[in-house]
Amino acid sequence: MAELVTPEPSIEAPAAEATMPNKSWLYLLCLSLSVMVGGLSSVCIKQLLLPIQAVQIAPLDKNTVLTLVASIGAGAGLIALPLVGALSDRTVLRSGRRRPWIALGIAVAVGGMCLMAFAHSIPLLLIGEIGAQTGVVAVLTVTTALLPDQIPLSQRRFVAAYVGMAPNVGGVIGLVLVSLLTDTRVISQGYVLMAALSLVCVMLFLAVLEDPPVSHEEVPSFHLKSFLVSFVSPLRVRDFTLTLLSRCFAYLAFTILGTYTLFYVQDALHAINPATSVANFQLLSTTVLLACALFAGWLSRRVNRLKPFAIGGAMGMAIGLGVMALIPNWTGLFLTAILFGAGFGLFLGVDMALAVRVLPSAQARAKDLGIMYDAIYLSLIISPIIGGGLLNLFQNSFALLFAVAALSSILTSLLILPIKTVR
Repeated sequence: MAELVTPEPSIEAPAAEATMPNKSWLYLLCLSLSVMVGGLSSVCIKQLLLPIQAVQIAPLDKNTVLTLVASIGAGAGLIALPLVGALSDRTVLRSGRRRPWIALGIAVAVGGMCLMAFAHSIPLLLIGEIGAQTGVVAVLTVTTALLPDQIPLSQRRFVAAYVGMAPNVGGVIGLVLVSLLTDTRVISQGYVLMAALSLVCVMLFLAVLEDPPVSHEEVPSFHLKSFLVSFVSPLRVRDFTLTLLSRCFAYLAFTILGTYTLFYVQDALHAINPATSVANFQLLSTTVLLACALFAGWLSRRVNRLKPFAIGGAMGMAIGLGVMALIPNWTGLFLTAILFGAGFGLFLGVDMALAVRVLPSAQARAKDLGIMYDAIYLSLIISPIIGGGLLNLFQNSFALLFAVAALSSILTSLLILPIKTVR
């Protein structure tokens, strides 16, 4: 077995990055809007639209349908993330290296969401979900690669904090807008709204993006064996692997909570309007998350530390999930929104900065960030399998489900502790 190695500290800040000019607030705002598309589609679909649609298509098998569609869609995203990233790293078109993949990604995502909007069978719903997830991950991984590509070190910690939490902010915006502006019984309205918002956000960013092309000489020659091996080689870097695994467990906790909140308020708390209850939960949680993430991004730069915020945030997530498992009422639900939101905010405030710090290669950033983002999509595959299995086997025991999510958060902290190249 290959020995795990540690990247050189200089990887994060080569001379070219240290002299990058600051980006305008317009650019940073549009970049954030583009990254928010990951939440407008994935979070809103997974937490609200897809669960409602599963009930409409197969009310007696809603857990199974949700598990099938969500897991296969996430599997498509898992494959697409590093592949699209690797292809964008090697793109030498005159229109730029990143721009063509962002444009293609949003086109595929919008097409997939529109197909889901009018799907009345599981096969069509599944095809639409695969398209939506594949397109969204293309936008997400290629846009995030611009963080080390174009953002100077003086702005990077703050921007990394916002990029890390932008999908969650987008998710709650999507949930609130769908709840307020659409009739959730007419599921197509929600999907069309998400498709339109996603398209607008990405087009705004493409309008301000300067993406100079790279020359053939700047791209390594293509060898199929080396290309395939490049997807595995980052895992030989010890801190990269630990960071990847910690993100897997953090997002597993998040996706378990998000995926089953609707069923929880509907089946355990007997909510009169479950969709509104989920939107209120996410609005409170994301408001706290936003404040804590910005605080973590600011303070981590002042004290020059990342790990304490990530570790403390993961433990805060565990406490919030423990409350939800032990206090099965509305008070417990909204305490969880505050505690989990605070913990996840602290984690997200430094998560992306930590991920960028452990990238092993400056020439393959989009591909390696794609692998990092695989943590999210791996959790999207696993969470409905765990959730559906536990709820089916243990008679809808949400307490057990949320206890498992709390354990996942604790494992996140334990995996961050041994990381050596980041303090």
